[in-house]
This record gives sequence, C-alpha cells and structure tokens, in this order.
Amino acid sequence: MEIRLEENIPLNDEDLKHIETQEKGVKNVLPFVLGGSISLLMAFTALLLKDHFADFKYYDYILFVGAGFAMYGFCYCFAWLVMSYDSANWKKDKAGGKNKLISVVINRDKTEHAEYLTFAGPDKNGKIRIRVKPEDYSRYPIGTKVAVIYLKFSKEALALKRFDYCEGVPNPIYANGGHGNRHGIDIISKT
Repeated sequence: MEIRLEENIPLNDEDLKHIETQEKGVKNVLPFVLGGSISLLMAFTALLLKDHFADFKYYDYILFVGAGFAMYGFCYCFAWLVMSYDSANWKKDKAGGKNKLISVVINRDKTEHAEYLTFAGPDKNGKIRIRVKPEDYSRYPIGTKVAVIYLKFSKEALALKRFDYCEGVPNPIYANGGHGNRHGIDIISKT
C-alpha cells in the first residue's frame, strides 16, 4: 500500500472562515466562562466560611475579593497562553496551507475534549495524529484506508473520505460487504 502526502495546498475561503470562527469563538466566550467559574468558586468558599464571617475585619473582605481577582487573573493568563499557542498555529496554517494524506487508520483514541485518529505517515514508522469530528471517529475503524485533508500545525481534520479501492484492489476490510476482518480473512461463524 502506498501512503501519499501532499503538502502546502492553499486554503480556500471555507477553510479560512472555519479558522476564523474557531479563533473568535474561544476569545469571545473565555472571559465569561472564567468569570462564572470563579464566581461559583468564591460563592462555595463563602458558604464554607459563613460561620467565620462574624470574625472578619474589613481587610479580610478585601483580601477575599482580591484572592478572587488574583485567581481570575491566573486562570486568564493560563488561558491566554493556550490561546496564543493556538493562534500561532492557525497563523502558520493560513500561511502554509493544508495537507492531504492518503493513508490507513492505525490507532484511535479519545480524550476528555476530543477524538483523535492516528494515521500511518509517509516516513518509515511515521505517525500523524489528527483531531477529528465525533461522527468521523465512529465511522472509521482501525485499518480503514482514507484520504484526510487537515491543517498541518493545528492537526485538525477538515475532511475525511474513505478509499474502498486502492489501485483496483478492494480494501480487505470492506470486501464481501464489510464482513472481512482487517487482515482480509473472512470470518466464518459456525452455528
């Protein structure tokens, strides 16, 4: 099987809009999410300290509110670093374009935030791990030959398409109506 990689394909308008939507979406929502989270945390802390509020002086209240602002600032700085990293990757993707890889899915894994497919890379023992949509994750099992168009630096799939045929030879996984296993051996059940 031949693994092919085409690099630096120019982005079209739809791809640029996708990148801009992701960039703006995170930046617009983040301050409100952090503010709400810190407010809930402060309310929970106040609930735990409700019996001790009688002993508080005015400077204790100032310190309590100051701790909330400091926590917000710390979380916002951490989030800003992550957003800066993502923005730098998106900027590189805009300049460098997208890649097209024709390969085989060799691994699948889920994290708390995303689903990933790992593809065989063009180099010996090379692997390329790309974030995919949940419906694509469930659609492509290990061993499936696919063509994936992805952003090189963001490692995000823009499009996936199954290749049922490779150079005129059916993919063994989908031969016989999809009843073969990944090694091309038909599974015969004796009942």
